[in-house]
Order: sequence, then structure tokens, then C-alpha cells
Amino acid sequence: MPTDAELAQPIPSHTGAFAARRVHPRWPLPVLPLRLLLALAFGTLGIVSTLVLALLVHGQATARLEEEVGAQLDELTAHMARTLDQGMFERWRDVQVAAALDTLRAPDVPLSAKRAVLERLQTTYPAYSILLFTDARGRIVATSNGLLEGADVGARDYFQAGRERPFVGDVHDAQLLAKLMPQANGEPLRLVDLAAPVLAPDGTFAGVIAAHLDWAWARNAVADFERTLTRQRAGTEILLLARDGLVLHGPPELLRRRLPPQTLAGTRHLGGGATSSIGPKIGPWPDQAAPFLFATEPTRGYRDYPGLGWTVAARIDAGRALAPVRDLSKAITFSGLVVALAGSLLAWWLAGRLARPLNAVCAQADRLGRGEPLAVLAPTVVREIREIGQALDASARELRQRETARRLLVDELNHRVKNTLATVQSFAFQSFRGLDGAAARQRQAFEGRLLALSAAHNILTREHWAGAGLIAVVEEVLRPFQVGGTPISMSGPDLRLPPRVALGLGMVLHELCTNAAKHGALSVSDGRVAITWRVGAPEGGVRRLHLVWRETGGPPVAAPTRRGFGSRLIERGLSAELGGHARIDFPVDGVVCEIVSSVEAA
Repeated sequence: MPTDAELAQPIPSHTGAFAARRVHPRWPLPVLPLRLLLALAFGTLGIVSTLVLALLVHGQATARLEEEVGAQLDELTAHMARTLDQGMFERWRDVQVAAALDTLRAPDVPLSAKRAVLERLQTTYPAYSILLFTDARGRIVATSNGLLEGADVGARDYFQAGRERPFVGDVHDAQLLAKLMPQANGEPLRLVDLAAPVLAPDGTFAGVIAAHLDWAWARNAVADFERTLTRQRAGTEILLLARDGLVLHGPPELLRRRLPPQTLAGTRHLGGGATSSIGPKIGPWPDQAAPFLFATEPTRGYRDYPGLGWTVAARIDAGRALAPVRDLSKAITFSGLVVALAGSLLAWWLAGRLARPLNAVCAQADRLGRGEPLAVLAPTVVREIREIGQALDASARELRQRETARRLLVDELNHRVKNTLATVQSFAFQSFRGLDGAAARQRQAFEGRLLALSAAHNILTREHWAGAGLIAVVEEVLRPFQVGGTPISMSGPDLRLPPRVALGLGMVLHELCTNAAKHGALSVSDGRVAITWRVGAPEGGVRRLHLVWRETGGPPVAAPTRRGFGSRLIERGLSAELGGHARIDFPVDGVVCEIVSSVEAA
């Protein structure tokens, strides 16, 4: 059980000693300066926040821009389809109005008058390539430009259907007029046929009035829309598809190609619902792998005009349409990175301002651990740092008070121990006074042991019972036996001994010196004693001290027939105090004592 003096030893609190006793994790964490740690934390937070914000903005802006572009395309196609239907309705009505004119109905009206009616119609709307009037058998009677008069068109669709009701036919290549009316741009002449029956005043069938409408009017209308839309949203294309999906107007790569149904179905509806045949969508087209935003709208006719089943499509490359979103995301990312860098620099600066008082507090704690006076801390605006400094000051005052009390207690204990030893020595002197012979020698041995114990106590008292150096203990014990020369030599490293080991080792060495002075090497002038020791490496927080006492040059030694008190004291009593063992051998040339002690590693 440790003594009160050992319990009163100061607890090592130096950071190095504390760290040496810590249980390190398997993977030690890196130790970073506060400035770098805060800069990295702020920078990482800024970068992560910027990336998350950029992703959120990119997703929401993409969805909104897709819907906005899709709505514009949807509105455009609906307007374009209405425009085409209304334009064709006007031509449809032109033909029916002309069929009701008396000039064409009356059989006795001159041919020139009939031709004049047709010429006025073509002058009113130049998109007509030719207007013609046939008789009841299908032979052309008059035309607006004098061409094809007398030709037989009785087998043509517009004549056959126009005999019964108003007729409109889809776009087709011109057959009779292709050579007679070549196009200036070299493109083939394409026509839309319109026809209506002409009835005589008596109600009988008199013939058919037909109009071949140049397809260029629809193409020009679409081109005008494209030019207008391009100023608002560059890259938009308008396509016109026939009833069977044939591209009548559009990019050269798709012109006169029949689009598969899955192209117009798209891959995703921009409104968030299921894909359908109408409404804005996104998906690939045959002429490009990249997806398009597009909308389609079928022509439904107007009033009594039934329509041709055309479909108007407007599309724009998705990458081009969403370029503003990418630019916005890049701007947000760049701005966020700049802000993150600025935040890191600000954190670096603030951490530097914060680290100075923290370092001062750490220095205070280090001084407190070493028992040094505390410095005066500079004032700080951080409440927690100020409170830590105040707590350290309070701890320093408390430790000083405890240290004062401990010193008083140790001094009082030392004083009482000395008084007790002096009292015991006085009792022994008075009790054994007047004895001679063997009794006197026993008294002297007892007094010597008390003096050795007192000498060890003196060393520990000087060190405030915090321990004693090995060399100091050996020198103090050997001093009375080295008068007039140096018969005793010692060799070994110094070692800090705890109080219990210092007392035990001092008593062992005293017994050995006393025995050598009486019977061994120290009893003759030529005798010598060598004390050597070595200290082993720490193992489990404990170091092994191995000390050897060796006598030479003394009287021949014979092993005793029985063990005396000194030998029993060394081998049995003090071995427990040393935390090891002690053994005495008696070779002829001199006594040898081997001492092994356990000492806590510093």
C-alpha cells in the first residue's frame, strides 16, 4: 500500500507525458492547424452548397425552360395550322363563288367573257398557277392564261370529284403544266387542286371550275413564320407533313421523307403527362441523334372546308434551346466557387485571430502542468476563451494552495519521522547503555540501521518525497564507510527511484557495508568493493534495475553455517520493498550480492 508521501506526489500533467499514456486509435487521426481546418471546412461547405444549388437550379430551370419553349412551339404550330386552314378556306370559297357566277353558268356567254372571269381570279390571288373551266365531258373550255384549252381532263380526280361537290386535293407534282410553266428556281412545280361543279341556270351539270394552286404559297407562309420566330428563338424549324407523314416542307435532310410514327410520338411529354400525338414533347429525329424539343398540330379545316390532314411541326435542338440554363449553371458554379474561396480566406483570417488566444490558453495550461507561474492573458472578445483562462487561473490558485498544504503536511511528516527516529535512537541508547560484548555490538548495529534509515529519509525529504536519485542514495549510504580513501567504487546510470525502493535499497546497502566493515573487504586496507548496476528497457511501464555488490581483496570468505539477522533482512524482509529479490553468495575471494528491483518507467 503506498504511503501518504507517495500519494502526495504531483501528478504529471505535461502534454508530452499525458500523450505518452493515451491509448492511440488503430488509425490515428491527422492533426491539423485550426486555421487550415476552418478554411477547409468553409471551403468544402461553400463548394458543396454551390454544387447542390447549381444542380437544383439546373434541374428546375431546365424543366421550366422546356415547358416555356414547348408552350411557344405548341402555340406556333396551332397558329400555323389555323393560318393554313384559313388560307385554304379562302381559296376553297373562291372556287365556289366563281362556280356560281352567271358568266360561267350560262351556255351562251362568249368564251372571252369566261376567260376574263378566270383571269380576274388569278390576278386577285397570284398563287394560282392556272384556273380552268371544263364542259360537262371534261374538256377544258377556257383557262386564266390560255394554256391547255381544249385538253381533256375528264379522267382527273378533281374533275371526277368536282362533278358532285366541292373538292380539294393534296399536294402533287404537276403533270401537264410542268413543261409549260417551268419554275425559276429549278424546283418541280407542285400543285394543290381545288374544284367545284358549275350548274346551268336550269340546274343541269354544265362543267367544272378548277384551280391549280401553286404549293409555293404554303411554303412561303411557313418560311415567313420561321423568319419571325427565328428573331425570337434562333434555330427553330417548321415542318409541314402530309397525311401519311411525308415531309412536304422542312430541312433538306428530311424533305420528301416519310417520318415514322414514333418520331412524332417523342420520348417524353414536356407537360409531365403521358406522351400523345399533340402537345410539346422531346425526343430524337431521324436527321440528328441529339434530342429536339418539338410540338405538332394537325390541320382540322375551317368552317365547311374539310382540310387536307396536314400536320404542322415546330422543333428546336434541345441543347441549343437549353443553352441559357447551362450558362446560368456555369455562372452559379463559378460565382459559388469564388464565394467559397473568399469564405475560406475569411475563415483563414478569422481562425488566425482566434488561434492566438487559444495558443495563449494552451501555453497557460502547459505552464500550469509544469508548475510555473501563469502569464497575464491578453483580453479577448471570445467568451469561452476568456472563461477557460479564468478557469486556469482558478486552477492555478487552487493548486498553489494545495501545494502549500502538501508541503506543510510533508514537512510536518518529515519532522515527526525525524523526531520518531531520534526518539527510538534515544530509547535504544538508554536501554542498551552499559552493555558490553555481544550486546554492545548488537546495540551499535541497531543504531547503524537507524542512521541509515535516517539518511535515506533525509534524501527523500530534500526531494519532498517525490523520489530520489539512485546515485544520491548510494553515495549517502557509502559516505560513512569511505573515510581516508576510496575503497568503494560504483558504476551505472542514474535512475529516479520511488520512495519505497529508495528506502529499501538504502537499508540493503547499509547492511552490506556494515558486514564488509566487520568481516569483509572493508575490514582490511587492501580490500575493495565494486557496486555496478544496469537498467533494462521499459516493459509494460516497468524497468528492471539489476545491481551487483562485489567484494575483493578482503579476508578469505567462508559460507556461514547459519543466516544472521542482516542476511535475513536483505533476502527476506527488504526484497518485498524492492519489488524484486536479493541474493547473497559467499565465494572465497569475496561476498557477492545481487539485487533485482522493479522501478516504474518515467
